[in-house]
Amino acid sequence: MKCIRVPKSQGEKVRQLLLRRDILVKNFKIAVDSTFIYFPVKEPLSGYDLVDCECEPRSPPPPSLQSMGMRSFDLIGDIAIVDIPLELQEKKQEIARILLARNPIHTVVEQTSEISGQFRIRKHAYIAGEEKFQTTHTEYGLSFLVDINRVYFNPRLATERMRVAQMVTEGEKIIDMFCGVGPFSIMVSHYSQAHIIYAIDINPCAIEYLKENIRMNICKNVVPICGDAREEVSRIGKVDRIIMNLPHSAFEFLPEALLWGHFIQYYCICESVEKEKEKIRALGKDIDIPVTIQGQKLVKSYAPHMNMYRIDLCT
Repeated sequence: MKCIRVPKSQGEKVRQLLLRRDILVKNFKIAVDSTFIYFPVKEPLSGYDLVDCECEPRSPPPPSLQSMGMRSFDLIGDIAIVDIPLELQEKKQEIARILLARNPIHTVVEQTSEISGQFRIRKHAYIAGEEKFQTTHTEYGLSFLVDINRVYFNPRLATERMRVAQMVTEGEKIIDMFCGVGPFSIMVSHYSQAHIIYAIDINPCAIEYLKENIRMNICKNVVPICGDAREEVSRIGKVDRIIMNLPHSAFEFLPEALLWGHFIQYYCICESVEKEKEKIRALGKDIDIPVTIQGQKLVKSYAPHMNMYRIDLCT
């Protein structure tokens, strides 16, 4: 194969020049010896020797997920979670191989159920890589130990968690009504000057992971509480802020939040955020607690015609 011979010190400069002029042969590897770099080329380059050289052919690039018919996946720690439609099940292992070639993915699993039950968990099945369901997820310099088959965790809310932490003012008492393994609570603890954060979850497994995450992130003002949020909120009493990240059913718990919280960050999944706000106002009238809606934020899309919102309330 015809190559131009280039001193190593000039290698990158010449490579960029070859690319700009579109004369580098890209489906063969560049050869190197102790002194020179040999670029396979379509034609000579003035100022450099043209020589015969053996260059290895490049392997064809692996297929992309898009070419396989997959649009996206979730990444929690080093575990990639895919939702493989029925028509692609026979390509499951090939999809996993594509993902395992990416850093830092070590395990590929697929969703086998929707989020359900009192503990809001989803089941997953192992496909390839290291066989495990526990991992350590990081966001904004914080670490969260998670078992995806035993607790709920949404990696797509990292930016939202930081937004909330930045809203907190010094000295606030806060309740995280549905804390899971603690991503909101620990983010608030680390990135605000809150006085105390009461982190409640009814899933005992989530609370055990929360305790470990508190230890790992050295949080001194997060109090883990295992129990029903309705009952635990009344035991804690009045607080400055309540975080209600239970978007499918937060409305069921809103009367308790309105009673005990001054500022409430209420998450919902709905077609019309205006209708959701009307429901909230009507509830306030029913229980004789005036509610002021201070604003709303589109957090993310959820499904066609359905979005996840945060509605900021004040009592």
